[in-house]
Amino acid sequence: MNISFIKAIIWAILIFIGSYISGNSLNEIKFINIPGFDKIIHFTWYFVLTLFVLAGTDKWLGKIKFISFLIIVLMCVSYGALMEYLQGTLFVARSMDIFDFIANSTGTIVGAILFSGLYKRKFWRKIL
Repeated sequence: MNISFIKAIIWAILIFIGSYISGNSLNEIKFINIPGFDKIIHFTWYFVLTLFVLAGTDKWLGKIKFISFLIIVLMCVSYGALMEYLQGTLFVARSMDIFDFIANSTGTIVGAILFSGLYKRKFWRKIL
């Protein structure tokens, strides 16, 4: 397994933990009080997850075919939907939010769109 896939798995676990933590616990953290900041967090989580999965797939296959690209985007969007569903049904003191899902999906789509341009650069290849 290449390092990008390991990063993607770790990142997905961090997303799960962040989604699981009680909303009451998160509200106690007042280090940044910007309206809509949680949507920026959601966007960033899925933007980075998508980049890691695409980079891992590129390293594994050599080149990502369009169908693989679409499957990865659908996987990341589905993971975001699953996390929102679990927040609304299983996780304590959490709630499902359509706007969080939209932020998750937007992060995934923007990450997928920007991947090719970023991944061509040596700096980003090292990070991803």
